[in-house]
Amino acid sequence: MLQLVFPAFAQTDEFLDLLGEARLTGVDLLLARARRESIPQSDLETLLCEELGIARQHDWPIAAISLAQSGGRPGSDCWLRADPVHVRIERDRVILNEISEPSPDEAKLLCEALSAHFGEAFSPQPMRPGAWVVRMSEKIEISTTPLSLAAGQHIDPLLPSGSDAMQWRKLLNEAQMLLFSHPANQAREARGEPVINSVWLWGGGQLPGTIGQSPHTVLCDQPDWRALAEYAGARTGTLPERWRPELAEDALVVMDAPHRHLRRGDFDSWLTAMRDFEHNWLQPLLGSGRPFELRDPLQGTRLVWRSTYRWKFWRRQPKPAQQGFKMQQPAADSGIDAFGNRY
Repeated sequence: MLQLVFPAFAQTDEFLDLLGEARLTGVDLLLARARRESIPQSDLETLLCEELGIARQHDWPIAAISLAQSGGRPGSDCWLRADPVHVRIERDRVILNEISEPSPDEAKLLCEALSAHFGEAFSPQPMRPGAWVVRMSEKIEISTTPLSLAAGQHIDPLLPSGSDAMQWRKLLNEAQMLLFSHPANQAREARGEPVINSVWLWGGGQLPGTIGQSPHTVLCDQPDWRALAEYAGARTGTLPERWRPELAEDALVVMDAPHRHLRRGDFDSWLTAMRDFEHNWLQPLLGSGRPFELRDPLQGTRLVWRSTYRWKFWRRQPKPAQQGFKMQQPAADSGIDAFGNRY
């Protein structure tokens, strides 16, 4: 059965009402009449690793796998992702922001500065300009939060935890001070671009042994997720623009663009992405008569669809009262987030 993985899909009604936007009929039909099941709440990386048969070590070994699939040689060492990010202070909170991919020269200069300062203790290597890895001298016992889950959030409760966490938090603070004053960041600030003033540590571990041949076909737009799928022996491809009848029945399709826009607070782009999904994927699927399921790992929800469910007219999705205003980005340091909540 075709499987769609769609973080935050179960919140679509809530966001549409907050934005004061019109309903999406296919989304309404799926939310109202699909068979709803509870699944464990998790982040997207956890769901993919579990689905692909990649075993958890103390953490998910995403850094070593992504390095190996990009042509690197992780060997038997432990590796940790240290991706470049921007953090900003809002009153008593520190918010993590993803950045557009830096230039290769910027990535090279910043990694060289960190390596010169920390030596072998922390010497990041760019696999891609926006994806860095660091070799760890020994196994460490920390648990981390994937960047896809931490982005847009207050970082304090999401920093590395475990018996070795304090040394990495201390290193992270020192790295932030170094990056803040680097000439590459001064040039970014002069151009009006967000500075790369921190790195996000996640996905640590050793390269796993042979996994076997995954039965899935994984379709997604993120190179890290394709790396996981390829290492697990799955067939991979980029995300098609729309559903087609010849799409593999066993495909695992990762629809993460709307959630990426939510993490960045870009609600206009979220709405455009949801309308594209409705028109190019959901309506054709609902009209095809084929069964499929949609999993929202963040909300712990699975929606299973079969064509006969369309006629269960007694099932209606409860709708909150329609709001008469448009959501707006709050003023800086207003103490109110984009959803109207005080902090």
